[in-house]
Amino acid sequence: MGKIVYYLSPSSFCFGVKRSIDQLNEIVASHPNEKIFCIHALVHNPKVTKQFEEIWISFAEDMNKVKDHDAIIIFSAHGTNRKIIEEAKWKYKAVYNLECPFVTKIYTEVDNFLQKWISKFLYIGKEHHQEGKNVIEYIRYTWGEVFVCEAQDQLQNIPYAHDEKFAVLSQTTLNFTYVENIINDIVQQFPHAQLPLLSDVCKATYERQTVVVENLDKFETFIVIGGKESNNTKELYRIGTENNKKSFYGESLDDILNYSEEVLFAHDTVAITWGASTPIEDIKAVFEYYKNHGYEAKILEL
Repeated sequence: MGKIVYYLSPSSFCFGVKRSIDQLNEIVASHPNEKIFCIHALVHNPKVTKQFEEIWISFAEDMNKVKDHDAIIIFSAHGTNRKIIEEAKWKYKAVYNLECPFVTKIYTEVDNFLQKWISKFLYIGKEHHQEGKNVIEYIRYTWGEVFVCEAQDQLQNIPYAHDEKFAVLSQTTLNFTYVENIINDIVQQFPHAQLPLLSDVCKATYERQTVVVENLDKFETFIVIGGKESNNTKELYRIGTENNKKSFYGESLDDILNYSEEVLFAHDTVAITWGASTPIEDIKAVFEYYKNHGYEAKILEL
């Protein structure tokens, strides 16, 4: 067998990212010459952010830093505390919430559990990630109680009683298997824990992880392309490292070229994958790089 570079599919923007980007482009077209501010990066990819900055969209981490009340306010794909959205509607000329529908599902679940008089939550996720931070703030805003669990060894610190009812939610961009393992442990310890009907890990995240896991025996070098702030990209990289693959992580080909050719071409089988907010041109550039060095291109898909 010769040298092979595998293109792992599905590829490029997931549904939620593409939807948010398309919507923001439509908003720009419908508000010519107006000041538009996006609160936080629309998606976690610096190239996408730069492209919007080039058409005069400004980015701010704190909505209160936007002093112009005639501004158009955009909330990112990662979701936003509903309290903040309502405040924005009172303060600014127009407000658009471009969160991913899979993230919207989490807020709907919070509301549904509260309506059932369940006000205690266990949130599996990263407290300082934009998605997790805003969900946690929303639970507390609605007078709910939330315990945040990022790792399995934190389960011993759950403050709820064995026979108590509480709801379990998770960040959409985590490792699917990891979340399922944590949930299984929770259910064994807390028989009254309430779970969503469907996993909170989004379909795009699950599919990208699954195609890697199902094909681990086919490649030795593993390259992940995506933003450094993208959690779903980090999870893909972690799968590679935990399975002893020669793994590389970069936002574009430029980052990958910081490694020597000796290590990049150390193996004859290479797989390339990417996060859900990675532009297709960045993927193709790395793929073409290997093809230009004698690797035969093949596709691995679900």
